[in-house]
Amino acid sequence: MDEYVAKENIKRFALVFLAFCTACANAEKLKITPESEALYFKALPYLDGVDKEDNEFFNKYPPGSAEAKPSEEQKKQYRERLQSLLSKGIPLIKQSAEAGNPAAQYRLAWISSRFVPRDQVADKVCSLLRSSLNQGFTPAGLQMMFYCFDEVKTSEFRSLIDALPENEAFYSKYYPQPWMMPSCDWSGTSYSDSIVPLNDKDFRANLYMSFATQMSTQNLKQEQLHYLNKAAEYGCAHAIERIKLKQTIEVQAAGAAP
Repeated sequence: MDEYVAKENIKRFALVFLAFCTACANAEKLKITPESEALYFKALPYLDGVDKEDNEFFNKYPPGSAEAKPSEEQKKQYRERLQSLLSKGIPLIKQSAEAGNPAAQYRLAWISSRFVPRDQVADKVCSLLRSSLNQGFTPAGLQMMFYCFDEVKTSEFRSLIDALPENEAFYSKYYPQPWMMPSCDWSGTSYSDSIVPLNDKDFRANLYMSFATQMSTQNLKQEQLHYLNKAAEYGCAHAIERIKLKQTIEVQAAGAAP
């Protein structure tokens, strides 16, 4: 038993040390050039316009609706509007991403994953997200959870999640960022759009909730509870409900015990 405890302590120390080293490395990398920042904000209106076009089109013509169906001409106009925005925004955001801007890397990955078939772009998307997350940009970690399926199961990914900067103001100028149907608070919310703007706190809540869910599928109960608590700390309604339910079950079990 003592040997098992010792091994577990060593494992935890290694993870903490890896997270510390990652944080130190991140601190050295968090240098955004004025040029990359200027390119990002020049591209931003076009990229926001793409998300707006998507929301308006799919609010008007919900997928699977038998009643509201766009005509071929309406679909053509929608595609043309998207193409116009993308043709202006993509070259700018690509330059910014190539210069190492983490927000641009996330945004380029976000756009690519939506409009390019996965088999053509998966490696590039995950590379962009990995670089962005390595600089402490939270949205990249959340998108990796839903796109880079093998990578998010590694200890390296976990160390990057644990090393995210605590200072929410660090990247504040780059928020909000788009996300699709956030799991933390989607049910019962007033969201009318499928793509919604989230701040860093919202992204943290959804990231930790998603990671807690992954821990549960691997039957890692202590780790699951750790990230569930972190999600709750950042205001995730789903996590708060899960914790309350767990506490209720434990109280009932204790009361029923002989």
